[in-house]
Amino acid sequence: MEKVYTKFSEITKTQISDWKKTKGKLKQIDIPLDDNDFDGKDKTASFVICPPTRNILSAISHYGADKNIDKVNDLLIQNCVLGGDMQYLDEATGDTAVFLSVLDEVGKLMEKKRVISKNL
Repeated sequence: MEKVYTKFSEITKTQISDWKKTKGKLKQIDIPLDDNDFDGKDKTASFVICPPTRNILSAISHYGADKNIDKVNDLLIQNCVLGGDMQYLDEATGDTAVFLSVLDEVGKLMEKKRVISKNL
């Protein structure tokens, strides 16, 4: 039986509005599928992503302690990729370069804030 994947073009404004209420800050990312497409004007794989919650970060720490990188990556994709051209993220038939690019962008959402500290 053939898998059915959602596409970025199927995401509605209502979905985005609902996601913003529960997930907070959202980003749309577009990944050119042609390595020579430097402007992103040809075919792209597009996704809506959000930063992980504290619960997800806790789970990541648990699996990270076990050095189970595959489980960490799966958690990030399942919980931080809200929608898009999901066929590119399929483990068996997807595009590894797109998968890694999405993980990289989700990772950027996990960057901590710059801190200004003072000795007292």
